[in-house]
Amino acid sequence: MKNKYLSTSLGLYMNYFVHGMALIIIAQNIDFLSQKWHTDLAGAAGVVSSFGIGKLLAVFISGKLSDKFGRKLSVILGVFFYIVFLGGILLSPNTIIAYAFGISAGIANSFLDTGTYPALMEAYPKKAASANIIVKAFVQTGQFLLPFMIAFILANNLWYGWSFVVLIVILIINLLYTLTRTFPPMTVGKPLDFEVELAEEKKQKFHFSIDEICLILFGFVAQTLLYIMSQWIAKYGSEVIHMTDDASRLLVSYASVGAIICVCVTFVLGNRGVRTLYILITYVTMTMLISFTLFAFPSEIVCIVGAFLLGYFSAGGIIQLGLTLLAEVSHRGKGFVTSLYTIAEGIAVFIIPLIAAAISRVDIASIFLLNSGIALFGLVLLLIVFTRKKKFAQDHI
Repeated sequence: MKNKYLSTSLGLYMNYFVHGMALIIIAQNIDFLSQKWHTDLAGAAGVVSSFGIGKLLAVFISGKLSDKFGRKLSVILGVFFYIVFLGGILLSPNTIIAYAFGISAGIANSFLDTGTYPALMEAYPKKAASANIIVKAFVQTGQFLLPFMIAFILANNLWYGWSFVVLIVILIINLLYTLTRTFPPMTVGKPLDFEVELAEEKKQKFHFSIDEICLILFGFVAQTLLYIMSQWIAKYGSEVIHMTDDASRLLVSYASVGAIICVCVTFVLGNRGVRTLYILITYVTMTMLISFTLFAFPSEIVCIVGAFLLGYFSAGGIIQLGLTLLAEVSHRGKGFVTSLYTIAEGIAVFIIPLIAAAISRVDIASIFLLNSGIALFGLVLLLIVFTRKKKFAQDHI
């Protein structure tokens, strides 16, 4: 995938390395933060729901800004708001102020997504799915390394805040690097198939095709599966299985290994012509089964193997694959469809942490029953798209 935008891509990918750490930095430091904010674990975990508010606030302008003023500006704003988030959480004296700064993380995520994914699709138009799936490799590498960083900090009796400071420094350096890079020219998205179908629906004054609606809703599903795995697998290990704190934190690293392997496998499958839709159906089905197994059969071996497999199937790039598939079937601008997908993600990031926090006060294992149910819903959405795609192909033989 070498081309003249390789150096630009590296800067974009590095932002997601930090993003991966930022997604779990509250969960990994939750004991310290809950004490500092004078709340319980569920109260501290609830701060993560602010990410969803931020995504929803920004998404109404981030996609349009990306399509009108360029991907570079959107990426720069994303990095800036992530710096605000990390510094703000570190300095917050209570959950109210932390919640306000958490909104910055959602805004950052929205601007990064609507700048980065379209830029990668434009830089690698013939390998858009492969370019986007690499984002996940960097996210998971960050999530793999953060627990080890925190373990090193704790082992040496250092201030927990160093984990935040390191991420801020990396972002500042990468921001300066990104400012010197050249981004690819913008293009307007068009569907790779379903052209006739979409034209007919437009004539009938439908604003969105059924396929677009299903795949936008899939953004909610994909984000939920990622959130529950990354935020609650460690607490599942410590509270349900009664593993030590260090051992339970490493469950996130096991999941990250699974996700990184998945990225490599998916990359190969994509380059060999395996359809994105088939990959997604397989991954979501497995996530549903594994999540139910964690709920029904809690044990240490199930927990460890389940963490790895959930990392593979639910954190190995289904968000990116779903977005790529949406861009393929939509005739709209890439920044715009990314923003719609991000709205669905934002709703998940806002609602699911509150639901999961409430469930955690009763039974943490039941959070994975919820995960299984959400995966089932995602499977139904994908099967609708599959059925329509199959019918469209048969009608045009």
